[in-house]
Amino acid sequence: MLQILNKTRTLICILLVMCFWSDVSFASNRYYADNTLKPTNGFAWDWSAGAGYYIEDSYLVGMDSYNDGLELDLNLAISYDRFYLDIDHSQLSGGVIIGYSLIERYDWELDILGTNVQAGFDETGLDFYNTGTIDELEGILSRKYDFNTGLRLTRRFQNSQISVEYLHDISSSHNSWVINTFFSHILPWKNWEFRSGVGFSAYSDDFTNYYFGISPEESKPTRPIYETGTSGSVIFEFHAEYPLNRHWVFLTGVLSTWFTNEISNSPIVSQGYQHKAMVGVRYVF
Repeated sequence: MLQILNKTRTLICILLVMCFWSDVSFASNRYYADNTLKPTNGFAWDWSAGAGYYIEDSYLVGMDSYNDGLELDLNLAISYDRFYLDIDHSQLSGGVIIGYSLIERYDWELDILGTNVQAGFDETGLDFYNTGTIDELEGILSRKYDFNTGLRLTRRFQNSQISVEYLHDISSSHNSWVINTFFSHILPWKNWEFRSGVGFSAYSDDFTNYYFGISPEESKPTRPIYETGTSGSVIFEFHAEYPLNRHWVFLTGVLSTWFTNEISNSPIVSQGYQHKAMVGVRYVF
């Protein structure tokens, strides 16, 4: 009984840390063929923790185009029958997923899920940087984080997976839809594991104008009114992992995102792409 209580306390602490640490999340390991988001018999959970050094640039005007530092790598997967919670930072596109598996049959799966797609920002930049007011962004209205729910259809192969998601915002930020498609492949080689994926996302005009449009009250001579239509982005991700011993794993990865003109032409966007790279270690319990 004491062992169960200690494990429960540990789990609660991890959940609290993860909830406060999470930032932008375009996707989680639900996009990879070995994801753990599958129905289980009763309760099951698994977690790992580590840290890494990252380098990234920002697409918002006025923000430093080169940013680096240390970042925690915290991962937690909890499932109870068909319900699951997945908090994944081992993949650069990772984030927080809450879901329910409706159907799993013949390598096909249909899920209901909830997740964040776009990070919020204001005149100080992205929320998790908070470096003070940026001159180029001064006077813009705050854009809130969204939270989206919808359906996800997945087809699994031996070492690959393809998925399509239709999501709709329920957080009263942009109140519109997002469509994600992603194909991933896992390649084991000796003790290495290489993961690669490519995806495309489509964003409604309401989404695009909420985050990247400029309203009359935000406009000024150097920031004209901007209104556009449906937009999109292409993402490429590559990761490599190598077990150092029974518990420690070395990992590295790169993530690149390219935006369509509807986003890149916005007065508050400095470039039509964003890149991030990292290297680190993770302890698997």
